[in-house]
Amino acid sequence: MNGFDAWLAYLFEPPRDEQPVVWLDRYAHQDTPVAQAERIRQLFGDAGASLRPYSDDRVAHGLREVVDGLGVLCSRRVPMVLRTRGLRSIVTLFAEVFAARIEVEHSRRIPELQTVCFMFFEVAPVDLGDDTVLDVLEDTLALASVPCQRAALHGLGHAHLHAPRPVQAIVDRWLSRHRDAPQELRDYAAAARVGDVM
Repeated sequence: MNGFDAWLAYLFEPPRDEQPVVWLDRYAHQDTPVAQAERIRQLFGDAGASLRPYSDDRVAHGLREVVDGLGVLCSRRVPMVLRTRGLRSIVTLFAEVFAARIEVEHSRRIPELQTVCFMFFEVAPVDLGDDTVLDVLEDTLALASVPCQRAALHGLGHAHLHAPRPVQAIVDRWLSRHRDAPQELRDYAAAARVGDVM
């Protein structure tokens, strides 16, 4: 088992009592920021196939840990090209996992995967005012998935503090292209446009 597969198993497979964890035993002690960023890029860039074997609950559980570690994509110890590719691969994660798996949003007993999707940009330790991150937010907003659009709008609402003009421009473009979107989503977009999200 190579390092990437061991990492996937550690994050996404159910724990097994007293069974050695290959990732911790063989790989974790020699980890580096560059290796972390490359694993994230590889996972997100092929998220549909990489995460297909796992249930929604296991995917949500593992992604929470991955999202907590996204700060590495802002680290100066990681080459800019890799940081940019890693950030841009977030759009693929949204398209291949969140859009594909969350067909209907639930308002009661919200599934964990839906929560991870919605809160992604709020909890990810990335610079919401960064041009690449703003591009990722706009590309995520362009996906034909209401949960992904709502997550991007939520992120844009938080990004407003750091980059008000770009956020307003992104939301305005979306509003002009999505006049037939559900009114409550358009209302949420208007709130995000001025940073009024919770």
